[in-house]
Amino acid sequence: MGRIDSANVFENGQARWPSGYVFRVQPNGAWELVSAAYGKPLVTLASGTAKFNRSKWHRLTLRFQGKRIVAVLDTTRLTAVDDDSHTHGMFALGTEWDRAEFDNLKVTP
Repeated sequence: MGRIDSANVFENGQARWPSGYVFRVQPNGAWELVSAAYGKPLVTLASGTAKFNRSKWHRLTLRFQGKRIVAVLDTTRLTAVDDDSHTHGMFALGTEWDRAEFDNLKVTP
């Protein structure tokens, strides 16, 4: 997740994600990039399916430059979209209660 611009979305217990961009990849290779905002429906910016071997390590990249958002899985650029719903904020990592391991986290300005 990136450009999380509000953490108070969890106050009423109804929000699934904080306000910002969410790039998620499911174990079957289905992926999506969504924009989440408190009190509003999720906006799917891009989605698709990629080759994904659950028994190997993968590199997920979510890059922001101005209103351009780029999502990459390993060396494959999955999407590049323009959206300015969220212009700044924090980042986060998460799972859907599945087993996951994270290593070599890198955040660059």
